[in-house]
Amino acid sequence: MRDPVAISLTNVSKAYRLYGSMSVKVLDVLGLGKLAFWGGRDGRYYQALQNITLEVKRGERLGIVGRNGAGKTTLLKLMTGNFSPTSGVVQVNGKVQALMTVGLGFHPEFTGHDNIRYSLVYNGLSCKELEDAIEDVVEFVELGEFLNQPLKTYSMGMQARLMFAAATAIKPDILIVDEVLGAGDAYFSAKSAHRMEKLASSGCTLLLVSHSTPQILQFCNRAVWLEKGEIVFDGHPLHVVKAYEEFNQRLSCESEQLHHEQNAQRVGSNAAGKARLLEEKKWLQQRVLDQVLAGVRQQDQAEETSMGPVSIGGISRWSGGGSGLKIERVRLLDEAGTEKRQFRTGQPMDIEIQIIAEEAGKYPCYFCIVIFSERGQWLARDCSERFEFSLPAGGRRRARLHFDKLLLGNGTYLFSAAIYHALDLKHLGSAKFYDLLSRSFEIRVTNEYPDDESVFKLPSAWIAIEEMSSSEASRPL
Repeated sequence: MRDPVAISLTNVSKAYRLYGSMSVKVLDVLGLGKLAFWGGRDGRYYQALQNITLEVKRGERLGIVGRNGAGKTTLLKLMTGNFSPTSGVVQVNGKVQALMTVGLGFHPEFTGHDNIRYSLVYNGLSCKELEDAIEDVVEFVELGEFLNQPLKTYSMGMQARLMFAAATAIKPDILIVDEVLGAGDAYFSAKSAHRMEKLASSGCTLLLVSHSTPQILQFCNRAVWLEKGEIVFDGHPLHVVKAYEEFNQRLSCESEQLHHEQNAQRVGSNAAGKARLLEEKKWLQQRVLDQVLAGVRQQDQAEETSMGPVSIGGISRWSGGGSGLKIERVRLLDEAGTEKRQFRTGQPMDIEIQIIAEEAGKYPCYFCIVIFSERGQWLARDCSERFEFSLPAGGRRRARLHFDKLLLGNGTYLFSAAIYHALDLKHLGSAKFYDLLSRSFEIRVTNEYPDDESVFKLPSAWIAIEEMSSSEASRPL
């Protein structure tokens, strides 16, 4: 039997030596580091990965998220064998195909046709498989006569097409993709997504690194979040993505506040100030990370019931630029005002948001609902007109968004609920919110046809037209 584990990492760490100059690095690589008597080889290391233990089962689709420098690419290069770990064990069971750098392994002087053929030959295809694969790649890339031109004349988007198509023309045991899906135009991205879905459904093990969280939700059935070379969260993609997005939002907001405070105090104008600034940023990052992960661990059924129809991963609350108002509860109501979690297509539905004032005041307020598919695609947004409430501390208000007919098709949908104190839909960069619960709630929808995969059921009616005259029937389209 084949090993059910495709990739296994046990207590894996990777450290890079830091050098004072390129000449010192060259001497050290050649084993002559002791000759660098002028200094620069001081034994300092950068710890890219720390004690990573990870098991990826065969056929699993794993998404990896994390900020720049978190160790994502280093992790992938350990899996492909490009790097050796400083410590620990990396075991890979199966043939690996990696898309990590656009154009890597392709010769700039060779034509597109030549690069396709050599790439596929390198992957060990037989003569019959080779010709079929070449035909598949040529059809997919749609580059026409450009395939007869040297690769160096191609744009980055054209190179991305060629590399992606050649790598996915075969069916590897393990496919590793590092941000390559972000290259190319919208049409090619859609074609690539379809091709990726076919590969994933064929049983191929997929590892996808992407800053695009919708891609993680679309292609993966599991996700891990890397931060400072460690896995801080491993679980359902939606759960991980929500926590990661909340961390980034809160870190951005608090970093901006810290920056303003330091400017006001003129911190960072000398070496001591810069060192203090760096330490404060590190402390802030760790504090926000601890808060987000603590919130993840504290999610329980009681909280979900009190808040409303909470989605996977619980409530993801983003800190905003305002204060004083919080979303206390969200409800889904039918035409009788009864709270429900599941609706039928075409049925009336209300989304009710209840807010509470944390302190007394007068609050300008906009309510907003954004609906997403489970794969992260933005489907609809509805924002209210401006309201203004005068509330005592602990005072509450409710607002409802009414749908005469729910037009969503079969499926589970996610939605975000937010209250803003400044909102201009033409200039969203200036928006300021009191509270935003990102993809924290769900709507379950069914219709009379269980196999109908339509996302929307548009209002429509078929009309039978009277028989055309002979002259009308003979008109060209």
